[in-house]
Amino acid sequence: MRKTQKLALTGVMAALALGFSILRLEMPYPVLPYLKFDAAEVPVTIAFFFCGLKYGVAAEVIHYLGLVARGSSPVDAAMKLLAVISMLLGLAAPLRSAALKVLCAAVLRSAAMTAMNYLYLFVFFPHFLSYALQYVGSVIALYAYTAVFNVLHTVLSAGLAWATYRAVARRLSLEPSHA
Repeated sequence: MRKTQKLALTGVMAALALGFSILRLEMPYPVLPYLKFDAAEVPVTIAFFFCGLKYGVAAEVIHYLGLVARGSSPVDAAMKLLAVISMLLGLAAPLRSAALKVLCAAVLRSAAMTAMNYLYLFVFFPHFLSYALQYVGSVIALYAYTAVFNVLHTVLSAGLAWATYRAVARRLSLEPSHA
């Protein structure tokens, strides 16, 4: 794929991600309903599979800027940005097995979000901690359920994006991605 095609696809996937966010194509995580499985990650991950890491990151940065421009909290949008970029970095790991790449993505995302949740709950917004604890009762359970959420979100986002990538690539006879 030529650079111009990659840029165009990145722009389209970023716009689709922002559209999904505007339409609120999301589903709450039953254990912690303030966490949402967000369909906006799928187009960004599709951009990654078709075009590579820097284009996937670019699509997510554009998505982030669009969220902030629409009035989303910059902190909440930054948490989404960190979650997706850490996932993409794991998917880009130089491993042969797709399962190991997804595992690496899930571990990186969970670690990054655990660190960010510590800052969010204990430094920036400590008043939110009591709200979060009403769902699970303890800080350890809160972090455990949040990690499970991040693993599930990684598997869903990467799985749907990979299935879409493979179906489109087969129909267009594209060469395999090195992502």
